[in-house]
Amino acid sequence: MALKIVRTSLLLVGGTLIFVIGILMGSTLFGIKEQQFIIYPLVSENVIVDETSQPPKKQMSTSYSSTHTKSQLWSMYLADENYYRIAGLLPCRTVEYTGGPKPHIMDSCDQSIIDEFSVEATIHAQKWIYEHQNPENIKFNHRLLYHRFKLLVDFVKSSSQSYLYGNCKFGTPDCLFLPISNCSIPYKEDGNRTIDIRANIDHWIKPIHPPIFQNRSFNWFRSQLLFYLMRYNPTTLTRVQHKIAEYFHPPSVNVHRPYVAVFVRRSDKVSTQEMAQAFSLEQYFNLFDADAHRANITNVYINSEDENVFNEFNQLNKNKNGYYKLMSINTTRNVNFASLVASSVGQRARIILEFLTDLYIEANADLHVGTLTSNWCRLVDEMKLALGKRIPYYTPENRFIIDM
Repeated sequence: MALKIVRTSLLLVGGTLIFVIGILMGSTLFGIKEQQFIIYPLVSENVIVDETSQPPKKQMSTSYSSTHTKSQLWSMYLADENYYRIAGLLPCRTVEYTGGPKPHIMDSCDQSIIDEFSVEATIHAQKWIYEHQNPENIKFNHRLLYHRFKLLVDFVKSSSQSYLYGNCKFGTPDCLFLPISNCSIPYKEDGNRTIDIRANIDHWIKPIHPPIFQNRSFNWFRSQLLFYLMRYNPTTLTRVQHKIAEYFHPPSVNVHRPYVAVFVRRSDKVSTQEMAQAFSLEQYFNLFDADAHRANITNVYINSEDENVFNEFNQLNKNKNGYYKLMSINTTRNVNFASLVASSVGQRARIILEFLTDLYIEANADLHVGTLTSNWCRLVDEMKLALGKRIPYYTPENRFIIDM
């Protein structure tokens, strides 16, 4: 899975950049509106989905309530009492994220970190982002500031990128995710409604925060942007749940908690020396094994592009007297950028669905382990931070990287 959601970074960085659409003018242009939020429930497992169906033009909008704050947001499970219980059992850990505008030190027991990466902070941020990306009266908001970023515009308009979305006829992120905004994006740059900010690799060196989030860390802010961008639309969510139901019994990830998610990255990351070495599965397990025993966690979800990892698990678990119960789904292995592009439309659609299913399962895990030189692992880390899960990632590289 060399590219994992086909270079998740391309979709996410491009999406993140155009997402900042309207966010700069933030609190100065809009007042707080009536509390409305797109929060849709888990789709019934027996729903039959047409593979070519369009994402709904109008999502289910429900009144914001405390019920949602304690369970799900955008169909992802938020940190709950069971998660906090586990976090309280584990020793404090301090990690330093690098690669952003400045190093970000996180102490899992520091109250300021606990407050920043909390469910309440995420709910507030996602509500604010949604409201400002979906103004009630677009017609009279002529000064809503859009930022058109060349990377995503080219990315969406280029037919060569259609492999990302399989057989979806739109060939845009709306095939998979909820729309970023209810406003259309004018393509003519006028310096007023539309401003062109070059989307290149060093954009995040000097990130632009809306005033309301000015005092938040870059790590938190980037996590919130990505979390908003990666909201599965109902069609995607249904397909993901069907995929999970094939392999999980009972068919909901939440009933298998607590569990550890392990992503083993090898192949091209090693050959291109982005990773210093290919780590054995045992090296990953050694990072969290004591904590798993301390918190009485026996379920482990393993994901990797390398099929040999599962043979390694069988031997490793024998040495541990069968302590762990394996969770996995049958996916296409040994996928890289070149092989994905060369595959058929049907194969691409299936692989992308597998990627999104993996993401759903890994983001909902209680503990996470992987290598943060991997774009995929950074995505999972950001998703779980947005969900209020502050237990630091376990990584054999001992490097905590914020993608630039």
